[in-house]
Amino acid sequence: MLLVVVILFSSFELAHGQCTTPQTLYTCYISYLGKYGVVPDDGYLPRFEFLKNQMMTHGLPVICKDFQELTSCLGSASTYCVNFETFYSYVNARNTQAEALAYLQNHAFFEFACGTGNELFMRNIDCLQRSFEQVPLTNRMQQCGQSSLTIDQNVCPSALDVTDCVRQQMIQACGLSGGAAACGAAANIERRLDFLDAACLTEMDARCSVCQLTILIPILILFMHRIIFL
Repeated sequence: MLLVVVILFSSFELAHGQCTTPQTLYTCYISYLGKYGVVPDDGYLPRFEFLKNQMMTHGLPVICKDFQELTSCLGSASTYCVNFETFYSYVNARNTQAEALAYLQNHAFFEFACGTGNELFMRNIDCLQRSFEQVPLTNRMQQCGQSSLTIDQNVCPSALDVTDCVRQQMIQACGLSGGAAACGAAANIERRLDFLDAACLTEMDARCSVCQLTILIPILILFMHRIIFL
């Protein structure tokens, strides 16, 4: 089930005004897609489903090698042009919003899994892979309450609830570091949606941190012990 997307394009134009080379995203993605045997469609990116199916036949080390090459190709465009609006302008499908969102979410996921979160992912790869095959991360985010891209005053608390929920699910399935890996990937998806301010993102990253989780669990155990034995 895909997210319900409500976009205020004027907000996106303001947020991404520094993207002066959107063509770079298309050019680099076409080269990247070629590694998976996926060909462009008359100046548009092909349906995301084609890329998804091909990526599922590769392991994370191979995927990350290709993704790092994509990141190098993008250069500064990785910062300014990897956003919903730019993907939206290069997809051509019946549900253009859903396609653009799928490309953006996939990019954000592997940006974390192949970057700062790579060690966590590799340490828990078997469990994470099994869990995400059963329920993909973006579906888990929906189940945890992420239903739209509409900006409102509660966007930060709502987003924190989503990543906290994902973290708890994956801690139960894969342990503390697995929960931190999934939480970090979900947080990077939230970051790429570009609705949250810096303070909210900092709080989200702190909650996802495996170090903080390691500290909190003994505190909770001690607290429960005191309740039981007092």
